[in-house]
Amino acid sequence: MEYLEVVDGQGKRRRIALDRPRLLIGREPTCDIQLPHPGVSRRHAQLQRNELGRWLLQDLSSRNHIFVENKPVQQVVLEPRQPFRIAEFWLMLQETPPLPEPDVDALVLDDTTDTASGHESGWLEQLQSFQRTLFRQEEPRGVLERLVREFRRIVRPQFVAIGLARPDGYSWELVTRDDGFPPGAKADLEEADRRVTEQDASSIQSWTAAGPDDATPSPVPPLCLLFPMKGRLGIIGHVYLRDPAVTPIAQPVLRYLSLLATMAGLVWDNQQLGALRLAQREMEKELNQARQIQIDLFPPTFEVDERVDVFAVNLPSAFVSGDYYDLIRTGPDSIAFVIADAMGHGMPAALLMAAVRSALRMGLSLGLPWTAVFQGLDEVINQARGEMFVTGIVGHLDLHDRCLHLVSAGHPLPSILVDGEPVAIPEACQTRPWGLDIETEWEVSRLPLRGDEWSILCYTDGVTDAAVRAQRAFGARRILTYHQQYHRRSAEDLCQGLLSEVAMNPGGMSLGDDQTVLVLRSV
Repeated sequence: MEYLEVVDGQGKRRRIALDRPRLLIGREPTCDIQLPHPGVSRRHAQLQRNELGRWLLQDLSSRNHIFVENKPVQQVVLEPRQPFRIAEFWLMLQETPPLPEPDVDALVLDDTTDTASGHESGWLEQLQSFQRTLFRQEEPRGVLERLVREFRRIVRPQFVAIGLARPDGYSWELVTRDDGFPPGAKADLEEADRRVTEQDASSIQSWTAAGPDDATPSPVPPLCLLFPMKGRLGIIGHVYLRDPAVTPIAQPVLRYLSLLATMAGLVWDNQQLGALRLAQREMEKELNQARQIQIDLFPPTFEVDERVDVFAVNLPSAFVSGDYYDLIRTGPDSIAFVIADAMGHGMPAALLMAAVRSALRMGLSLGLPWTAVFQGLDEVINQARGEMFVTGIVGHLDLHDRCLHLVSAGHPLPSILVDGEPVAIPEACQTRPWGLDIETEWEVSRLPLRGDEWSILCYTDGVTDAAVRAQRAFGARRILTYHQQYHRRSAEDLCQGLLSEVAMNPGGMSLGDDQTVLVLRSV
């Protein structure tokens, strides 16, 4: 199991097991990883295991940031032993120490001379030399070719083949003989296939091969052998050989050949894993760049007006998010806000949301009629991906008249309080999502916000879906209860507190969908 090593300003170390898919980091005692320091936000960051099993570190819009290599970052996939800093704390992802390597001396053969096989003493030296040659191979196929040459050198068989277990089935990837296929080779491989699937494929198997029907019977039927190739997690393939030059093969030689196959299997498996990790890291690098571009599209600051306290958090379920929020100053006494959610998540939803953002921001900034803006959104979404749609809320705050103009396009309704009491939202402003080919009338509802204080809490369905998977209600009613209980808190505390409630809900630790919360409240 992986763990997080935490070093405080006095050099004291502690280890925290990463035994859940999502952990909160912050100053509050309720956080999974508490960092008691005034420079740490109450809920500063989160660690989340992504779909590839890597740990994703995300800044939860903290005031003092997360630093990697002395640079603030919003999101990064952590590498083992890669340090990052929060306030005076240094943190580092560590892997559980690996199991001790097997004792090679206990596995190697005795230093004996086997004149029948043509081998001299010094099995350990030969094994180490073979290992070094494997490590010099740059491609997985080179490992298999080197294994075949070693088998042919030692027992001089008529025919050698290597089979590998692939996701789409077992296949013989490397078949070698100087003068092509021997008679009966196809039948031999069919028999080897049967033995791989039907018999104990984890130990050496041997049998005598029948010759072709028109062949002269041989006084000594050809001997066939099947050696398992063991990888990191089990059998990855087999080495098949037919008719070695000297039979029977001495037991020490069989043991030595088995060690060669196991060693090559481990190296081949590690090379495959290394190539996969390299490709994965390149992909992660591109996705991290995409996420940074997306973060740059969010509002650069929440300080849009001294009369309004605003805060928002976006947590992507993958590297990038299909959720979106925005704040737009439309006049000296007016602010427009948006929260939206594209169908699905990941890169397709994120790309669509970038187009939606551009269209909404342009229309709202220019003061276009909302009907025209929404019709333009329909066209943008249909052109981008006809079968997708976007839900969202658009609100327009008039700070002078203390009123809110609101439209909900198939989106979960916000929780709106005035002096701690909920404000009813008319059904007239609730209509279809953007991008659906349905005739509709867009109506804007006007909600008064007159009172000593008002508060608006918007969220995407990823917040409530997390609890649905846990089979425990965390719907609009529970969010309203939370909002009424803590409505006097700051916008930041309301955002982070709601996400903490969801995270502590049974089953809510794993993000199956993007989660976004946006809060606006009077000051």
